Amino acid sequence: MMASEQQASLSELSNRASSLTYDWSVYWKTYSHLGTWQFWVYLLTFAVPLVALVILINRKLAFRIGFYGLVVHLLATYIDTYATTHRLWQYPYRILPVVPFSVGLDVSLIPVIYMLFYQWTLRRRKNYYLYLLILAAGFAFVFKPLLVFLGLFRLYEGSYLLLFLFYLGGGLIAKWLTDLFKYAQSRSLDPADDPA
Repeated sequence: MMASEQQASLSELSNRASSLTYDWSVYWKTYSHLGTWQFWVYLLTFAVPLVALVILINRKLAFRIGFYGLVVHLLATYIDTYATTHRLWQYPYRILPVVPFSVGLDVSLIPVIYMLFYQWTLRRRKNYYLYLLILAAGFAFVFKPLLVFLGLFRLYEGSYLLLFLFYLGGGLIAKWLTDLFKYAQSRSLDPADDPA
């Protein structure tokens, strides 16, 4: 059973979280609603990459590429949630008022670009690590500054170098986990049954 002091502390935190959620909803209705161009930009960053993925994904490698993309998505979401709640950076506009991260970027745009990049390195037998450096640099030093210029992203205590390290680290972890699961799969299958 919880002590009364713990119950009071938990109740206070719950009330503050509820109040903050309400405040974000009011902010969204005022500044980030369907009538703003920023909302539509973020909606497009969500929808267009998913359509492109359906068209461009290699169906024979879909599970492998999909697993890789899921890892990228989870890492992007966790990193963005941590960063926005710890004041490293912020997204002034959102598709949904109740999530602190950018749904369009973390759920769609970033994972899809990473997935298509991963697919490209597999099919063309390119050096994944070399091209990952280029991709991470492009996101951190070109794409994010463009978002800052457009007012769609704000850096507080974070930096572009930190963003680069997150993009690089996310790509490394996604590849290594995918390779680990592919290895585990190959150890359990008859080589003739290996789909990739």
